[in-house]
Amino acid sequence: RRGGSWETIVKYRTYLKDPNITDAEAAIKYNLDSNWNVSTDSNVDSLNVTKRIIAKAFGVQKEFLMENWEITILWSTTVALFVLFGMVGAFISAKVADFFGRKRGMIVITFMMFIAAVLGGITLAAKSPECLILSRIVVGIHSGLNITLCPLYLAEISPMKIRGAIGTCHQLAITVGILVSQILGLKELLGTEELWPYLFAFNAVPTILCLAVLPFCPESPRFLLIKKGEEEKATKALIKFRGTDNVTGEVEEMKAEASKTVSVKNYTLKQLLTAPDLRMPVIIACVLQIAQQLSGINAVMSYSAMLFGQVNIDPDTIPYIVVGTGAINTFFSIVAVPLMEKLGRRPLLLYPMICMLVSFILMMIFLNLQKNDDLEHHHFGFAYVCIITMHTFIIGFALGLGPIPFIVVGEIFRQEPRAAAMSFSLAFNWVSNFILVLTFPFLKDALEEFVYILFSVILALAIAFIFFRVPETKNKTFDEIANSITLGGRAKGKEKAYGVNSDEQETELMHTSKI
Repeated sequence: RRGGSWETIVKYRTYLKDPNITDAEAAIKYNLDSNWNVSTDSNVDSLNVTKRIIAKAFGVQKEFLMENWEITILWSTTVALFVLFGMVGAFISAKVADFFGRKRGMIVITFMMFIAAVLGGITLAAKSPECLILSRIVVGIHSGLNITLCPLYLAEISPMKIRGAIGTCHQLAITVGILVSQILGLKELLGTEELWPYLFAFNAVPTILCLAVLPFCPESPRFLLIKKGEEEKATKALIKFRGTDNVTGEVEEMKAEASKTVSVKNYTLKQLLTAPDLRMPVIIACVLQIAQQLSGINAVMSYSAMLFGQVNIDPDTIPYIVVGTGAINTFFSIVAVPLMEKLGRRPLLLYPMICMLVSFILMMIFLNLQKNDDLEHHHFGFAYVCIITMHTFIIGFALGLGPIPFIVVGEIFRQEPRAAAMSFSLAFNWVSNFILVLTFPFLKDALEEFVYILFSVILALAIAFIFFRVPETKNKTFDEIANSITLGGRAKGKEKAYGVNSDEQETELMHTSKI
């Protein structure tokens, strides 16, 4: 017997009771009904296109009996595993970054991504949901590690004057990946019941490219000099990155930072949370990561098809609008690269976040008007206003909350605690993501369009925190940024800190209350 919906199982039992047909004929009729019913279920209110296809693989291709609720649980678990093991990857990322180093750590986890691509690619051929589940586990761990290691590496190898622009390239690469997956996921390409495994297997292409290129990249000079004490190797790496032998100034700056750090090679969670000079930087890092997820961006992107259906857009048009959304996200991530050094981090956080807040308020208003029967002749216009406000929200995110938390978290810590701090704060990023994935469908059902009030409140609180507490980091050394927070009253306490020697001299404070 091959699994299908409960309705077709009932039919199968009915067929078996029919004295005019054999058991074999009953099985044939059941299989025809099962395949037809499952394949025509569009499920536009799920995670866009994927759920309806995977449900068929779980329920029909696998040779055991499954009911609809079992398929739903299996699918939901598969989705959640990515986020759960992303949290695991984030928690262990500091250990990986300090044990293997930044470059070798990325090479190791890239092999993991290749394994995940293979497992996902063979799921349908093997008729094994277990392969897809294992793939999601491995890619989750990889993502949790990579989202720490990559920004960490970029922050440490970049020249001060373009550090923000280089850091933005990480978020740009993510948006490009999302756009490519949305395009390949169209039903005209790989978004079909037979070809969807190739979407997972396609991950092997950038993986192989990374494995071919990464071995030729130097290790982080800051990691080599400050963490490992290998000045000669650090100088050679810096010369290769800068393309010039004139790196004396940067080497001296790193040595000066190293002289101010105490002998804490691998920070524990207790040390990170109890060091007086790290207290406020840790709070800033965690708040930025939580704000990024709870701003509602993943709810907007993951449930974009559902939102478009909610405003009465033609279901056949929705996949192409979703691709357009990804293209807009990518374009404005490109725009953010030069703006990062021209405008600075604070303006690009505050103004786009205000734009996001206004967009959510307008979206909530027009979704509510969409339900008013007295304004039925305006419903078409309301639908397009909702689409416009959704895209202005995405534009605001692409310019600000998308790239900047990764950049700022890498900038506000000195070398020794940086990996541990990024790991800890990014764990909050994944926890927030997991909470949102679990709760958003239920919140939407309970609050309907008023669910955006919750996101609006979170955005308003984050804007206030950033305005009063987050410093500008543009054109500042890591040491200057750390001093501005510690000595500027943002981390109080006169006890000896883990991240800085007690005889550290006064440093000119940054003005952080201006935009």
